[in-house]
Amino acid sequence: MGYTCRPMATLSHTGAPVRVVWTRRLSAEDAADYDRFVDTATSGSYAQARSLVDVMTAGRHFAPRWFLARAGDDVIGAGLVLRPRAVGPLVLPAAVLERGPVCRSLADLPVVLSALRRAALRRGVARLQVMPYFAGADADRAEDALARAGYKCVHEPSSAHARTLRIDLAGKDELGLFPSKSLRRDIKQAERLGARARRGTAADLSVLASLYASLMRAQGKAPKTDAYFAALSPVIAEGKRAALFVCEHEGTPMSAMLVMRHGTQATWLLGASNMEKRPFSKTGPTMACAIRWAQAEGCTVFDLGGIPMEGDHDDKRRSIAAFKFDFSKTEVRLVREHARWG
Repeated sequence: MGYTCRPMATLSHTGAPVRVVWTRRLSAEDAADYDRFVDTATSGSYAQARSLVDVMTAGRHFAPRWFLARAGDDVIGAGLVLRPRAVGPLVLPAAVLERGPVCRSLADLPVVLSALRRAALRRGVARLQVMPYFAGADADRAEDALARAGYKCVHEPSSAHARTLRIDLAGKDELGLFPSKSLRRDIKQAERLGARARRGTAADLSVLASLYASLMRAQGKAPKTDAYFAALSPVIAEGKRAALFVCEHEGTPMSAMLVMRHGTQATWLLGASNMEKRPFSKTGPTMACAIRWAQAEGCTVFDLGGIPMEGDHDDKRRSIAAFKFDFSKTEVRLVREHARWG
């Protein structure tokens, strides 16, 4: 059941009162405003896209809610709010916004945080966890705003990445996309030996699921659920929000990679490779295929999906980061996970 708050005492930096919607189901008008806002806002992220809610909640004990904040007629904040489930329809007194809330501008963040907190408290949320998707110097300023709003950093090595590598795709030729000589040599060697990377279809999700499950078991971790890949299937088939890439050699899948697209940014979300030994890079051709696809689709940025934070000495994460550094040396800071009680 939806609920719309009356105009609140909180004012935007323009002086307009802020109105909030917090609901299980958005009206047609609110849904259109939400989609338009999240798709165009600088701090928008695929993790906040309404069309990916089934993917974001598949196999996880979360109940989704929608948050929308308006100053006058303008949307200034929005977010997919995940409420941890207790039993059946009951939810715990907590809420998480992964890569949210989305804000119209950094200047709106304090107002949006205030409106979000008030709306959350009305619904019995005692702990609110957020991670606005600002980068670089804006990430530092956003964390300052979070601290002033009473939030504390709760980021852990296993949290969503807050340090990443990015590739500028705009106007780059093949040499610009892959400036490392050793990288170009590795990709060409793989191709010369018969490795072929291609864009996959929804039918190839079983390849990614199998490779990823083997990787996770080898690390003593739980793989993604069947529900997760089932939710991905229509998104891959639709082809706008996500793309799958597969590399094969002599009929055997060598690697698979899932890339999410939001606006003009593509982000590597998930990937795994075959554990069999081969005399070439099993993931390099897949990554190269994904980067070329992103550029052809009009993306200007390719996010390599994160590298370990300073002080994180996990061998697996550091090994993956070493592979990513072959593709880019451009490090970007993101906002870390923050939470507050009450």
